[in-house]
Amino acid sequence: MMRHINSVGAATVRERAPAPLRSRLRFAFAACCLVFVGCSAGPRIYPVEGMVTYEDGTPAIELARGTVSLESVADKSNAAGEIRPDGTFRIRSPLGIDGVPAGKYRVLVMPPEGSDRTRPPIDRQYNRYDTSGLEITVEEKDTNQVTVRVKRPGRR
Repeated sequence: MMRHINSVGAATVRERAPAPLRSRLRFAFAACCLVFVGCSAGPRIYPVEGMVTYEDGTPAIELARGTVSLESVADKSNAAGEIRPDGTFRIRSPLGIDGVPAGKYRVLVMPPEGSDRTRPPIDRQYNRYDTSGLEITVEEKDTNQVTVRVKRPGRR
């Protein structure tokens, strides 16, 4: 039995669980922690950042507020990043985590919402994974720097 004095000065009596029960409770708590930690640990994530450029190497600044999106070749999971005013981007998972697991990814590039659909800043082939022809490989390293090269729209 343990005596405690509460905030108003009154003594209270609290019984402690017997030692074997406390030991089992500690073991059960530790086992639960290990299970939860083990279950939540997914594949290691590697940061991906880069720049969208045109074929001539100039930054695609017309795509500011657009999106670079990755689709895993292995499991079709997605991650994306907003294109900044200087043409750079950083990929984040749907949960807001910087980066993606190592592996191959198909890439699509979308102009910013509200862009002129009759005169898009890039060729429409980049709006779909199936037609973009863009692919990157994320490696197991501190930061993956990538350049995504796109074409201006063709003349019709």
